[in-house]
Amino acid sequence: METRLSDLIEDLNDGFCSIRIDGDLIYANQSAKKLLKISDDSSINIFTDVIRNKALTQSIKREIEKSKGLKDIECDLYDYENKKFPVILTVNSIKDIDDSIVGMALLFKDMSALKEMHNQLLQAQKMESIGMLASGIAHEFNNLLSGILPNAELIKMTIEDGSANFSRADAIHKSAQRAGNIVKQLLSFARHDHIDDDVSLNLNRAVSETLEIMSKLFGKEIIVKNKLPINLPLIKIDPTRIQQIIMNLAINARDALEGSGTITFSAKPVTIDIRNGNGLSAGQYVMLSVEDNGKGISRENIEKIFDPFFTTKEPGKGTGLGLSTIYGIIKNLQGDIKVFSDENKGTRFDLYFPESHSKETKNEKVDDISTNKKNKTILIVDDERVIREMAKDMLSYIGYKTICESSALNAITRFKKEKNKIDLVIIDLIMPKMNGVNCYHEIRKISKNVPVIITSGVGEANKRSDMLQMGAAEYLQKPYDVKTFSEIFDKIFSEN
Repeated sequence: METRLSDLIEDLNDGFCSIRIDGDLIYANQSAKKLLKISDDSSINIFTDVIRNKALTQSIKREIEKSKGLKDIECDLYDYENKKFPVILTVNSIKDIDDSIVGMALLFKDMSALKEMHNQLLQAQKMESIGMLASGIAHEFNNLLSGILPNAELIKMTIEDGSANFSRADAIHKSAQRAGNIVKQLLSFARHDHIDDDVSLNLNRAVSETLEIMSKLFGKEIIVKNKLPINLPLIKIDPTRIQQIIMNLAINARDALEGSGTITFSAKPVTIDIRNGNGLSAGQYVMLSVEDNGKGISRENIEKIFDPFFTTKEPGKGTGLGLSTIYGIIKNLQGDIKVFSDENKGTRFDLYFPESHSKETKNEKVDDISTNKKNKTILIVDDERVIREMAKDMLSYIGYKTICESSALNAITRFKKEKNKIDLVIIDLIMPKMNGVNCYHEIRKISKNVPVIITSGVGEANKRSDMLQMGAAEYLQKPYDVKTFSEIFDKIFSEN
């Protein structure tokens, strides 16, 4: 019986130790040795070397003296390498045949994995909440920029280049473009921007080309190593997105090096299954690692680095949107990003990209298309007056005739009456009373052939593919410019 009990204790998944009254270790089972990183020859005191908490030690001794013990105490223990880990601890007394207390028995369950899962859940919930807020802010800014950006562009087109007013209009236009870029970054973080996930990309080529472009940004004392293997599987990501990711991580690493050090890019195929997924779906991935031997990230900051606008850089040297943008892009791709850092030793980012089984996508040149724009009439449907007038001015400048309606219901009535003279319909996605999708379906009941473009100031990752699958000719993210309008209309009318 005693042998069977000993075998059961030895085979426990949880750590078990017996100690003397003063805390000196007498026995540890295999799980305890593994968790504490000790051997049979190790000489340690559980109180001073493992628990390291005077208040908890005193509480244990006090309760043991009362023959009560402690049960399910949440605390931290330290292993032989001085690393802390969370446990659930239970302590009971060990008595001799005279009922005298001669030692203690400790049972402890490692909670590291559970705590990590809990932290990941809290982080995901926090990022989702911030993402919703960021998306709402981006929507409002997009509507404002939709009235500023194109109008500044139109003013530039109608006044003499080099004049004072042209310079003023150009300054407005460039400022609005910069604001638009910030909105795009917010939408990337919120996972509400459009990403072309039909693109299959060679990661090795993307890293090599981007690092070549950035070569002048690194000082002579910074060594950049590209250790990506040649035969990596292709990944699903838009080329502009992967370039954005590589550049942001490289610049962050450069800044962390403070003038000298090494940045290493490496990658390998990985298989994620149910056991090691940590939130990723089971499947094949390519893991890109970007590592530096710089100053590292403090423990208090590491949980904030993906928050929008969080930065440790000096004012004017960073927007705080770089890592949050990367986070949004990766999550949008159903991938993941992890960070590991030791202060004064360095930082490593591991990015997981879903593997693509399609052939590599090559860029194709699209020829210019010219159409007879004067014979085309566009119905513009948007509840925002500024955006309606802006779209009307843009289309008129390009050479189209326009009809404007402020609601879906008015647009449907107008289309019924004038369907034979309307060549294309532009519908805002979010409008009161009837939204853009329902308006689209009502238009389709009247005409199955008229091209319909859906526009929106709220970006959603899968919205473009949803709208195209529904039958829309195109989905446009606000704010848009004259050039974009012209190219899209030319393309649609040439196909129809």
